[in-house]
Amino acid sequence: MASAGGIARNPSNAVLHIQHLSVHDMTFQAKEKAVPILATIARIEKKSFPATEALDFSTSILKKANTRILFVVNQSAPLSAVAYCVCVRHRRTILLHKICVAERFRGQGIGKLLMDQILKRAELEGCDDLELWVDECRMPARNLYARSGFEERCRVKGYYGPGRTGIKMIAHFSR
Repeated sequence: MASAGGIARNPSNAVLHIQHLSVHDMTFQAKEKAVPILATIARIEKKSFPATEALDFSTSILKKANTRILFVVNQSAPLSAVAYCVCVRHRRTILLHKICVAERFRGQGIGKLLMDQILKRAELEGCDDLELWVDECRMPARNLYARSGFEERCRVKGYYGPGRTGIKMIAHFSR
């Protein structure tokens, strides 16, 4: 794996053009469309995170009123997600619980596209803060969050397990 500009690049990346991508909210998907998209998201999740950090992307996640799933698709394959995020709202704060771009599509600005959409929606919905936790070793993710206006608030040793420090980051919306 080579690195360019601080972002890890996979030489087998499939190239997607940002103008061919669209961000959707799972809340507004009919069940027959949601099921295959959730299956794609579950595959990305399984390949990207340790089993101890993986979420259950069965249709039961759709029943959680305070949980929102946004996903990115290539317009030529609308039932196959290339990136997703899971946000949980608690009053005027949103916890960005998970954000992920499928490995072969990383380093192309898709994470930034999704993050911009998350921030825009949170602000439009009247939220005060968007919070997240990130493993200190995940530098591409940390760089994305910093570029998106998140600030580091605290560190917790062992947050993700022995030897893995978690960093809490917050983006605050001025009113």
